[in-house]
Amino acid sequence: MFLFAFTDFIGRFHPLLVHLPIGILLFTLVLQWLSTKEKWAALQSVIPLAYLIGAASAIASCITGYLLGSTGEYDQTVLNIHQWMGILTAFTAITGYLFSKNQQNNSIKYIAWAILFLVSITGHLGGTLTHGEGYLTKAFSSSGNDIVATKKALTNAQDALVYANVIEPILEEKCYSCHAASKQKGGLRLDNPDWVVKGGKNGAVLKPGDALGSELYHRVILDPIEEKHMPPKGKPQITEKERILLEWWIAQGGDFKKQSKQLEQSPAIKQALASLEQAPVKMNKDLPKEEVTAAPIASLNVLQSKGVTILPVAKGSNYLTANFVNLTSIDASGFEALVALKQQLICLKMPNMQLAAADWKKLSSLTNLRKLDLSYSNLNQEGITSIASMKQLQYLNLVGTKVNGTALMSLKELPDLQELFLSGIKITSVDFETLKKALTKTHIDTGGYQVITLASDTVKKSKVKIQNSK
Repeated sequence: MFLFAFTDFIGRFHPLLVHLPIGILLFTLVLQWLSTKEKWAALQSVIPLAYLIGAASAIASCITGYLLGSTGEYDQTVLNIHQWMGILTAFTAITGYLFSKNQQNNSIKYIAWAILFLVSITGHLGGTLTHGEGYLTKAFSSSGNDIVATKKALTNAQDALVYANVIEPILEEKCYSCHAASKQKGGLRLDNPDWVVKGGKNGAVLKPGDALGSELYHRVILDPIEEKHMPPKGKPQITEKERILLEWWIAQGGDFKKQSKQLEQSPAIKQALASLEQAPVKMNKDLPKEEVTAAPIASLNVLQSKGVTILPVAKGSNYLTANFVNLTSIDASGFEALVALKQQLICLKMPNMQLAAADWKKLSSLTNLRKLDLSYSNLNQEGITSIASMKQLQYLNLVGTKVNGTALMSLKELPDLQELFLSGIKITSVDFETLKKALTKTHIDTGGYQVITLASDTVKKSKVKIQNSK
């Protein structure tokens, strides 16, 4: 036990020592190049000593690197190549010492090129082991944006897979640098569900149903000054929203295949999930070309205090999306705050909303909306008239509402409507055919539901199954 601890202690000097041969050998190459100039010819006498010191530091780095690598925390394939390249660097530095000492000037220039190549490759592999694969080129691959900007936004957090779409992105950003293929600190990998379940050297890190008993979560909530706190000090830390989502996932069983809607959710969890959503910018006119002023802070604060999630539809944009996923009603102050955002608001989600007829009419002032989700709300044929004033509307979700075919005809007043979702709507086949003729530019999705056929319908079959249609 003492021997292992001692070798581990010596190995930890590798990050300190490894920079010595890099700096010394590269400086030696500069001296060697300068010595070819008549003005600096006297430098030839110090080149052998420089190679000798560089070789000695390279050997020390190889020894400490071997001891550090024996802990088993690194990808073995990359580690082996890194180690052999380091040994070759030390051997080439020794050769450079012998050649320069014997003044074999014709050969020493090839040694210089070999040193430059070996130091570069060995250093790159060392960076891969420490910071992860692609560390050197990450700045270019992300197009200069920060890591948050590269995350895939969810269009429907409730339909998303909890692990793949919510938890794994957190682990990837905050944990993979130390616990993935290229590095497994503590023998732990978190880049695959099988590895998460397996745990590390000290056993399982995930105890389904017991967040506090799971090391994966326990390390996160430790005081940041604690040595075992994860992520380590100096690394990007897990945010409060990410923490509650991680706790929720583990407490709900740590399942790797379930969707969000299959797990029990508190209002805080619903809001955290909703904040991961971003209005899809897939329609031609989804983002208006006109600039708009920032939304009133007071109105934003009122809505957020009521549990409404307000997010910009794109980075740096003043246009907003509002999600009422936690609410089934809205009071007068909430409506007042919502109407105050009529210029900035282009996406509104109100699933399961239960409003009075008079309140539905208040939505008519939101004329800048491009996307509106009223699925499973109590919207009826009277309330749908308020939607007809939203001339910019492109996406409308009325799944599970109480509107009828006659009321839907008012949607023909929406010239830009591109997508209309009507699953579960009670509509006769005649009204459906009439609606299709009125909305020739709209993709109408009924989810494969059967529409009602009345005795008065002039169709040949007793029932007509309407598929997704245009």
